[in-house]
Amino acid sequence: MDIKTFKRKIGLNIKSIRTKRDLKQTELADFSLVSKETIGKIERGQQNFTIDTLYAIAEVLKVEPKTLLDLDE
Repeated sequence: MDIKTFKRKIGLNIKSIRTKRDLKQTELADFSLVSKETIGKIERGQQNFTIDTLYAIAEVLKVEPKTLLDLDE
């Protein structure tokens, strides 16, 4: 798997969980202290992100960070 596909799958996991939690990108951004633009780019697989950002997003979504890294979903 190439890095572009890897980032895209993580982004799709984030988007899927976010929508199941009925959160808008703006709300996820506000609660995780990450800009809305960055959340959008992460969900589209267009943005590199730090472990801190991944952890913050997981906290808001109330999942373990490893859930966001699950590439089988």
